[in-house]
Amino acid sequence: MVAQVPSESPVVSVDSVVEVLKAIADPIRFQILHAVSSQEYRVGQLAEKLGAHVAAVSQHLARLRAAGLVSSRRDGTRVYYRIANSHVGGLLAEAGLLTGYVTGVIEDDDPPPPLVPPRPNVPLDPRLHAV
Repeated sequence: MVAQVPSESPVVSVDSVVEVLKAIADPIRFQILHAVSSQEYRVGQLAEKLGAHVAAVSQHLARLRAAGLVSSRRDGTRVYYRIANSHVGGLLAEAGLLTGYVTGVIEDDDPPPPLVPPRPNVPLDPRLHAV
């Protein structure tokens, strides 16, 4: 499936965006990302911090690595995990803010801009249809 993305967005497939969001859409994985966005952790440290089993945290980290959201480095026999880039932390912060607005916990003093009707006879940029 290929869908249009707004022209101000990077050209990526909707499926790719959804896969990244699915990887984040788990309470343990979200907490892992939040933790590793501020410092590096080993699997055991994350398991203790989150109150989860080491095997479960390891599986969640594998999913996050496959999605490109975390990276690791080896120091002898120890493996440390961190966010793959600074955009991950920004996404978590934005998700928290959006959730606050949607749930009414945060009052939205900035209403959305009015919708602009499409301009007739303006061809779409074919690059927006790329996968």
